[in-house]
Amino acid sequence: MLHKLRLAVVGLGRVSKSHLPAIRELSDQIKLVALVSRDEGKLRQEAEKCEGIHTYTSYDDAVNDPDIDAFLLLLPHDLHAEYSIKALRAGKHVLVEKPMAMNVQEAEEMAEAANRGKVTLMIGQSRRFYQPVMESIRQVRKKAIGELININAMLLAHMDKPAADWWKDESKIGGFIIPLWGSHILDYIQWAYGRAPKSVYAQGHSNNPNWSGEDEVAISMNFGDGQMANVWMSFNAGCRPTDEVGLTGKRIWSTQNSIYERYLIGSNGLLHLKDEYELSLNGEKLETCESTFPNFKWQLEEFANAIREGREPLASGREIIQVMKVMDGCFESMRTGQVVQL
Repeated sequence: MLHKLRLAVVGLGRVSKSHLPAIRELSDQIKLVALVSRDEGKLRQEAEKCEGIHTYTSYDDAVNDPDIDAFLLLLPHDLHAEYSIKALRAGKHVLVEKPMAMNVQEAEEMAEAANRGKVTLMIGQSRRFYQPVMESIRQVRKKAIGELININAMLLAHMDKPAADWWKDESKIGGFIIPLWGSHILDYIQWAYGRAPKSVYAQGHSNNPNWSGEDEVAISMNFGDGQMANVWMSFNAGCRPTDEVGLTGKRIWSTQNSIYERYLIGSNGLLHLKDEYELSLNGEKLETCESTFPNFKWQLEEFANAIREGREPLASGREIIQVMKVMDGCFESMRTGQVVQL
């Protein structure tokens, strides 16, 4: 019988509501052994659902627990590097929410800690883990559209108030729409091309006083050899609400009230991803899935399997360093108004 991965979850905020059910669904492979949070109320409330679980308000105490094999880190972005490195140096495996870190220097330190400790570091690029998305990459690899020459991605959504208070603070989030959503799109584009771009040019503006980071962005990437990609993202695509809640319809994270499209242009065809739920090749549907598809379960299963099999996971720390390089390049380009060579 295979040893179950003994997992601790750190952080019980908004995103934990997606991760915790996935852990329970994988109870044959993963044992949730600990919860870590500074919020004692949330800690007690969640612990009541789990028999025999350990609870910690101190992360250092949890890191020193020999009964924990791995950590799932669900924290503000400015804590990703510090908490990941501490666990990796203690010989623990880490799955940390995206974006990987605040900048590429932090990301490289995380990957180095994983390499030195011979442990697994995976980044929560959860939007890879849908059947239509995976199939789109398979179609690119088999050259179903010939040679990939351009990717155009567009996100139009409306958000008036942030879903978490720390999103308001650029020093904790590292921007706004780029780390929150752009980290997914930039990851997909580089995954599809199989390499990082040679240069990036970006324009970005903040239009909403409820946060300090960018909420309107245009990004252009040059991959060389006539290959390119363009990204347009907006959190301003809707009328301002008149109620105190500050939201028009559902929050963007449901994606039910947004437009999210990716067009992959090849030398002999077109792939179209509509959100993560529908893939078409030259106008014909190839793959669909329900909006309730358990992508967090699939992601966590990949993490556990990679550890068990002694291999790098999809979206490994070493791979996602390239995404951080492009994100850093975007912010440098926005500051300078220049094309940034990567």
